[in-house]
Amino acid sequence: MHLQLYFEGYRSIDKIGLSFLLNAAASTVVAGVLAARSEWFVRAAGMALAIGTLVAFVLSRRGNGLLDFREQGLNPSPQAIIALVAEITALGLLLATFLPAIVDEPTPQAITTTGYSLAMSAVVMVGLGAYWASHYDSTPATSGNGVGIANFVFGPADLTVAAGDTVTWTNGDAFDHTVVATDLTFRSDNLGRDAMFQFTFDQPGTFAYVCGIHPQMQGTVTVTG
Repeated sequence: MHLQLYFEGYRSIDKIGLSFLLNAAASTVVAGVLAARSEWFVRAAGMALAIGTLVAFVLSRRGNGLLDFREQGLNPSPQAIIALVAEITALGLLLATFLPAIVDEPTPQAITTTGYSLAMSAVVMVGLGAYWASHYDSTPATSGNGVGIANFVFGPADLTVAAGDTVTWTNGDAFDHTVVATDLTFRSDNLGRDAMFQFTFDQPGTFAYVCGIHPQMQGTVTVTG
């Protein structure tokens, strides 16, 4: 899930994108070793990774978020729910088998197959990464008084229109976004991929807005008389 989310758009976010990629890489290594070996320290590494991922999940939804990025609830859906269930399940299974693993000794066969297991995990990760890298393209088509939403950015972030003009926002991301004026002049529903929101500006002024789900996404519309 973290690898998919990275290529779906999180790779464009400073710090958070790298953390998602590192989490996917660490998960690949731990999964490969777990498939071949049963020592307690391997299971401890798996539990540490699961706990760290769950803590990051909670922190990213509290206060100012994690690494200057904040998510909301169980967004993005369904990836957030799947990842949450997977981490909790993995943690439970590793805890249940942790004590028996302390008395186990690695067998020559387990040691021999570790390399093969890691290689298979790496092949799966690279294959999925290549697929998602070419599959997801966040480039909504906009023209005139249009604002595209792509890679967690409003583009153009600053738009100038005349009074009476209608502005159209189009979401090109694989994740839901919203368009919310800071003075609540306008507010969209959740916008899925390719969904649009329109608002007609009748009064001159400068109108700042954010994504209600990802408040670090900001933009302005300047309306001239």
